[in-house]
Amino acid sequence: MEDRSAASVGVVLAGFTLAAAALPWGTVGIGPVENVILAVLGVTAFGAFVLRRHDVLARGPGSLVAGVASLGVVGYVGVSRASAFAGRSTLAEGTTLSVDVTAVSPWGVTLALIGGVGGVIAAYGDGRGLPESLGTAVKAAGWGLAVGFAGLFAIAAWASVLVSIVAGLVPGDPGTATQLAISAVALGLGTGTVALIYFQWTDKTLAFLDFRVPTLRDLGYVGGGILALFGLQVLVTVVFSQLGLSTAEHNVQQAAAGGNAEILLLLIPASWLIIGPGEELLYRNIIQKSLYPTFGEWGGVLVASVVFSLAHIPAYAAGADLPALLSTLAVIFFLSLILGATYLKTDNVTVSALIHGTFDAIIFAAMYVQMTGGA
Repeated sequence: MEDRSAASVGVVLAGFTLAAAALPWGTVGIGPVENVILAVLGVTAFGAFVLRRHDVLARGPGSLVAGVASLGVVGYVGVSRASAFAGRSTLAEGTTLSVDVTAVSPWGVTLALIGGVGGVIAAYGDGRGLPESLGTAVKAAGWGLAVGFAGLFAIAAWASVLVSIVAGLVPGDPGTATQLAISAVALGLGTGTVALIYFQWTDKTLAFLDFRVPTLRDLGYVGGGILALFGLQVLVTVVFSQLGLSTAEHNVQQAAAGGNAEILLLLIPASWLIIGPGEELLYRNIIQKSLYPTFGEWGGVLVASVVFSLAHIPAYAAGADLPALLSTLAVIFFLSLILGATYLKTDNVTVSALIHGTFDAIIFAAMYVQMTGGA
C-alpha cells in the first residue's frame, strides 16, 4: 500500500496557513479572511494534500501542486514582510497594497511560515519519498514543533477565558498589570493542559515527569547554568555590537518601556513560580525527552532548542525587522542549548526551571532598575 503519511502531515500544516490567513495582516480582507492571497494559497495546498491523502490525485501532480502552493506561502510572507518594513508591500509590478506593520499579527507570520516551510517538506516527502530514517526524523521534529505551538495555543485560549472572567467581575478594560497577571496564569494553565493531553494521548504516567528536589550536585548545575546564560548574554552583546547587529524587544519590554515599568516587578516572582517551571515542563521534560529515541540525547537537545526558539516568534515579532528577529531567535536557541544540556546532565527539570526562572527574574529586575533608576 502506498504510504501517504506525508500527505496527512501536509493537511495539518496547510491548516496552519489557513489559520494564519484569518489573523490580522494589515490588508483588506473578505469576511473572516484577513489575507485573501494567503487564504488562496492555503486552500490550494490543503486541497491538494487532502486529495493526495485519499488517493484521488496521483503522487506526481498532487505533490507538485501542494509543494508549489506551500512555496508560494513562504515567498509571499518573505516579500510582504520585507516590503512592509520598507513602508509598503509590492505584490507585482504596478500593483501596490498598503500594509500597516503594527496591525500584522506575529501569530499570523509564525503560522504561515510553519505551514509554508513544512508544506514544502511534506510535499517533497509525498512526491519523492524520504529515506526511512529521515522520514522518522522529520515526523518526530514536526511532532515536537506541533506540541510546542499547541502549548502557545493553549496559553492563548486560557488567556481569553481568564480575560472574559475578569471582564465579568471588574468593569472597564483591564490594565496592563492585570493583563500581565492573566498572561502569567495562562502560561501555567496552558502548559499544564498540554502536559495532561500529552499524558492521555501517549499513555504516559506522572512518573514521566522529572520534577524532583535538587541534590547538592543539581544545585551546582543550577549555579553553573545561571553563570553560563549570563556569560553567553555578555558574549552576544559584545559580538553583536562589533557586527552592528540589533535584537528585537520582547513584548513585555515594549509594554514596560511605554510607562508600565511596574509590571516588571510582578514578573520577578512569576519567573520562578510560573514561567520557568511551565516552559521547562513543556520544552524540556516533554518535547526534548520525547525526542531522545529518534535523535539521541544531544540531538534531542538540539531539536528541542530549535522548537523553543521558533515558539518565541510571537513574543518578539511585533514591530521588529527581520534581521533583528532572526538575531534574537539565534540568541534564544543558544540559551536553550544551555537549559537543555543541564536537564540532560541532571535528568531533573527542576534544575533547568530554576536556571530559567532565575535568569528571567534577574533580567526583569535589571530592566526595572534601568527604566526607573531603582525608584
